[in-house]
Amino acid sequence: MAEFKLLRKTLLLFVFLNICYFIKVYHFKDDNKFNKILVKEESVYSPYSEDKIIINFKKDYSTLNTRQKVIYLLNQVAANKNDQYWLANTTMENPSISLNPKDFLPPVNENEMTWQNNPLLYYEPRFTIAVILDELKHQLQTHNPDNTKENDHLIQIPFSWSDWVDLTDLNGELLKPVEERKRCKWLQKNANKETKYPDFCKDLVSLTDEEVEEIGLTREEMPGYVVKTSPMNKAPHKEVLMQGKSYLLSQQENPLTIVFLTSNGTYEAQITGKRQKLVQTDLFKNYLTRRNIDPTKRGNIPNVDLNPQKVFQDLLSTVPPRPLNPKDDTYDVSKVTQHKEDTSVSRQIHIDPSAFHYGQEDIDRQIAQYEKRITALQDAITNEIKYEPSILEHHRLDRHELNHYNGLKYCNSFTPKDEPTYYKLATLRKTKENLDSGWHYEWRFFNGGMRHLKDETWTYPQLEVREQIILDRLLRNWFKFAESKGIISWIAHGPLLSWYWDGLMFPFDIDIDLQMPSSELNRLASKHNMTLVIEDLNEGYGKYLIDCSTFIHHRNVAGRDNHIDARFIDIDTGTYIDITGIGINDEKPPSFYDEYISSKKENNEPVELYMDRRKHWLNYEKINPLRYSMLGGVPVFIPNDIMAMLNNEYSRGTKSFYYEGYYYVPQVRLWLQEKRILPLFSPEEYEAPTEDARQANIINLIKTMTLEDKVELLEQNQDILVEYYLTQKYTGFHEIERRLMMDDSMQKSILNLDDSNEYKHLTAKFELGEPVRKSLFDFLYYGRFKYMPAPPRIEQELDETSDAQKTA
Repeated sequence: MAEFKLLRKTLLLFVFLNICYFIKVYHFKDDNKFNKILVKEESVYSPYSEDKIIINFKKDYSTLNTRQKVIYLLNQVAANKNDQYWLANTTMENPSISLNPKDFLPPVNENEMTWQNNPLLYYEPRFTIAVILDELKHQLQTHNPDNTKENDHLIQIPFSWSDWVDLTDLNGELLKPVEERKRCKWLQKNANKETKYPDFCKDLVSLTDEEVEEIGLTREEMPGYVVKTSPMNKAPHKEVLMQGKSYLLSQQENPLTIVFLTSNGTYEAQITGKRQKLVQTDLFKNYLTRRNIDPTKRGNIPNVDLNPQKVFQDLLSTVPPRPLNPKDDTYDVSKVTQHKEDTSVSRQIHIDPSAFHYGQEDIDRQIAQYEKRITALQDAITNEIKYEPSILEHHRLDRHELNHYNGLKYCNSFTPKDEPTYYKLATLRKTKENLDSGWHYEWRFFNGGMRHLKDETWTYPQLEVREQIILDRLLRNWFKFAESKGIISWIAHGPLLSWYWDGLMFPFDIDIDLQMPSSELNRLASKHNMTLVIEDLNEGYGKYLIDCSTFIHHRNVAGRDNHIDARFIDIDTGTYIDITGIGINDEKPPSFYDEYISSKKENNEPVELYMDRRKHWLNYEKINPLRYSMLGGVPVFIPNDIMAMLNNEYSRGTKSFYYEGYYYVPQVRLWLQEKRILPLFSPEEYEAPTEDARQANIINLIKTMTLEDKVELLEQNQDILVEYYLTQKYTGFHEIERRLMMDDSMQKSILNLDDSNEYKHLTAKFELGEPVRKSLFDFLYYGRFKYMPAPPRIEQELDETSDAQKTA
């Protein structure tokens, strides 16, 4: 047995070294050289190096062997002639925009209309980001050239949600006279039931002048319905979308901080509390002035190109990004993620059990600490004898600390059974046109269901691409942010199961779930709650809000819906990552853990058994240590005993090759829809009297697919070819990773990998590379129109759709 294990390790090391060797780029002009350099075993070679070998055969494609054909096809994708494989190009294609400055400057007379006095909403993220970044650069140079945290309070920028979220769907109402705009009644006209919250909305015409002044907008700048909270019932798509946009426009509080991600640190600024549109500030005039353009000379101002990426590069070359503060790197995350040169180091995170012991004593302790500081501040301000500037500086609470203190106090005023619902979702009425019931979207930022045709410019293939992009960028930007701040979390539930199969996310699941220790959850809330995170601008214009529930300090099950502790929300779509804290609690564990508890007590060991607020139980040994891995090309952490967790939560999840119309295809290591696979086979090979028998036949055919079948699949399906091109490197690494982390059955985790040099060498190769998907901005506003436009719809189809919507 020992000899077999040694042989197995030797073979895996040989495979891994071959991978590293073939990652280089080679040019082959004759078959003999090509065939000599390839290893003979397809199972060893093909998953890992195909897209990195460039061939230039003189033969026709039809004369190539199957291995050569796969590589040839991948090279065709890489070449992307005539943008045939445009989705494989994930660089930003439209980073700049040319604008007439006069449209954004104050009008010269009362008859002129510019965006300064136009009540309609303007949305152009390149304008917003370029101008804000330019101001950030100026303030950093002036007040904080070393980009230190101690001077963060000196850097402040104005903010309005309408600059950062596309609220232009409201313009249809803003064009109407105030008295003719739709009112609150319209939002609930087709709801499934009467709302329990009749005061969720107030008609614009009913607002007092004082209420309008408090909002900070004019009557002309608001729709006829001023939404104050979610009605929490189901309504048609359009109405639910408008509820959230109205709330964002006039009610949603500003974030506390904005963070710009880079490849090696962050830039940060505090956000002013007042709601203020960018065009109503002097920032654009300052932008022009810094480029030697006089904003007062209207007649001579040429169009200007606003390119956030260029301004971003200027900032990077002027002020250094802020690296992770060693004091915040509690778990030495940087040693795992940044120092890859030493391939003998274990890339595991060890968590002390105390990290899961957050409870009422911690709540009381933090409140007491905050109030001690507040008392010292009050004494210094009100008592002349005690006044010292140093006291104010030492004891002052920054905005995140004050937010955290208020949250602690408010949470402490409720029991878990009494706390009100924190998160509210966009819930939709299902119709013939809308098969999406919602539930996966934060209601304030909802901008169209994943599988709903918002208008005639959309198609279902476009929606599939949009969904892939949204989920990929969510995961990518969360872990990039978490790494920059030393925050630890690990993938859980559906994403962990999808990791098991191919190291990617399931194409049929739109949930992303993360877990973290309860004390780490508290740290996230205390330092980063209500932070707006901006994607690395070299990669896209994504924007994400960290929103931590007020009730994270309760660890027992909530009486209502507060199962989720925090969310990382894509504010362009309302899609989010669910984050839950794991820790000790007062709930009764399930009988499944009786043996574990008895064993611990018999050995006089502490029972380290934890739960999130949705009753997912885990013991310490299943979590610790965290392993460094990748999901969809994004470095992530995974728990230690993966297989015990998965097989407990999903009885057939790691064994079934079928799920809701999708099959796992080992030859390409992808989950594919049945309709894409069946053309490879004849109906006689898979048809059967029962659906179960039919599925079993298809699975057997898939498991026995040959390399010739793989070539045929890639030849017939351009989208599968592109997907294989984008993912085959990562899924190939994952195949080796699984073999190192699990026993031969692939159903049991190897819990101690400290002595596995092969595993250490492999994880040293895990790093965040180029994005696997295009930027959402590029796709939404350019790519889908240019490369996959919706077909023209005849008038009759439009009328039928309209009638169906009216009926619904």
